[in-house]
Amino acid sequence: MMYTRYQVATDLARGNRVLEIGCGAGQGFGLLGRGARLLVGGDVSLALLRSGQQYYRGRFPFAQLSAEALPFRDAAFDVVLLFEASYYVPNMQSAFGEIVRVLDRGGTALFVNANPERPDFIRSPHTVHYHTAEEFRAVLGALGLAVTVESAFPIGQDGARSLVQARVLALARRVLESLRLVPRTLRGRARLKRLVYGKLRELPGELLEGFASVAPRTRVNSGPVRAFKVIYVLARKAGSAV
Repeated sequence: MMYTRYQVATDLARGNRVLEIGCGAGQGFGLLGRGARLLVGGDVSLALLRSGQQYYRGRFPFAQLSAEALPFRDAAFDVVLLFEASYYVPNMQSAFGEIVRVLDRGGTALFVNANPERPDFIRSPHTVHYHTAEEFRAVLGALGLAVTVESAFPIGQDGARSLVQARVLALARRVLESLRLVPRTLRGRARLKRLVYGKLRELPGELLEGFASVAPRTRVNSGPVRAFKVIYVLARKAGSAV
């Protein structure tokens, strides 16, 4: 899932000024940085930013920031990325406004999120709000952006065995959530995933070409998204960049 979203973003980044909000340690920068004219990473976690700085050794600038008050001038970027992070922002409405502000004319924002409308969805204990596809359309459309929604990673579409497994996992998710047994840390959630899926593949400090396959995406014209795990929201600002 991570590799797919960064490959999608890499196509957008080529030749452009790019900001990734919630970049963590910049694991996608190996892909994004190949063609971007400028690539800046921002996150609230100083520890993750320092890890990224240490790994990339000055190849890319990193900045500690809040999505609700971006420390950049108007129209500073052609592309803004926010992956799997909007539900942790206390005031996402302010963050949406800030993203539009720092986008140049003709610029693009890409949001990639877990889909809260899937039947087996379970929220993280630390989140504020998961936007549905229609909520993204409404709030970004009200800010003057043209919005396209795609979905990826269908539920239970890998054969009969995976369909049965998906149903079992959906029941397990609901039980864990109802009993408030969802781990509150990333390490705890990783342990739980290992119990369910077995050995997990270790993510490198920098994603490189060919690390994984790119998943196909399906256009969603309107309405709820039920059968997919991930939504991709592409929002374009009107006009042409100077």
